[in-house]
Amino acid sequence: MSLTRRDMLKFGAGSLAAGLFLPSISFAAFKNIPLCLQLYTVKGVSDNPAKRMADVAAMGYKGVEYAGFGGYDAKALKKFQDDAGLFCTGSHTGRNLIEDLEKLKATIEFHKGLGAKFIICPGMRNEGADGWKKAGENFAKAAEIAEKAGLYVGYHAHQHDFDIVDKEKNLSSWEVFADAGGEKVVLQIDLGHCVNKGADPFKLIEKYPGRSKTVHLKESDGKIIGEGRVDWKRAFTLLESVGGAETYTVEYEAGMDRMEASRLSAAAYYKIHG
Repeated sequence: MSLTRRDMLKFGAGSLAAGLFLPSISFAAFKNIPLCLQLYTVKGVSDNPAKRMADVAAMGYKGVEYAGFGGYDAKALKKFQDDAGLFCTGSHTGRNLIEDLEKLKATIEFHKGLGAKFIICPGMRNEGADGWKKAGENFAKAAEIAEKAGLYVGYHAHQHDFDIVDKEKNLSSWEVFADAGGEKVVLQIDLGHCVNKGADPFKLIEKYPGRSKTVHLKESDGKIIGEGRVDWKRAFTLLESVGGAETYTVEYEAGMDRMEASRLSAAAYYKIHG
């Protein structure tokens, strides 16, 4: 049932007088975006990958993001995923395996074997604005190659990525890198790192539309999603209307037991996002 504002005003007094109730109306519905777990959160694939994957799936996660492969090849990891009913969104992969275009070819093939879509550099340091500009240009070249294979190359944010490196233009290293990389380079913003640094994640998501295809869901201050300073409803609304979000990935690295934090984070996500 679809009601206009005039309809609601018309129904208001009359329905109350008649002892009736208006139907529940939802003014905002989030998209059906799969929730993944960054396996770094639970210290990797472990020495029992089958159990690790099964445990992750039992918490309500639909996929995983790797940070190292535990010495397993793509075929073996894909079987562990499939047996647990999980997919692989991508991995955190060293910049040398992205910027070195010969090594990138093997990186792409490995990710195709996993059924993964995103090859994300987990962090890097560069010298000044020029260094970040050069890195962005390198990633742009890699993104062109990855695109032909149906994959994306991108970069994950840490707190230092929001330091101002171009004082003349008042641009952070995140922005210098993003501008130089161009629209094909994915920007995996980490909401917790951004808020903890005092940067504005909403401004940055809006500045680079369509480039937040994969997002790290981390709460501020080492807390569980929904218990800190991140405005999650605003974040999800913006990510899904402007950012182009395709997958969300929980990462937790504070003091709580990691498995328990992963379980609580998934429950909090479904409570807030649905």
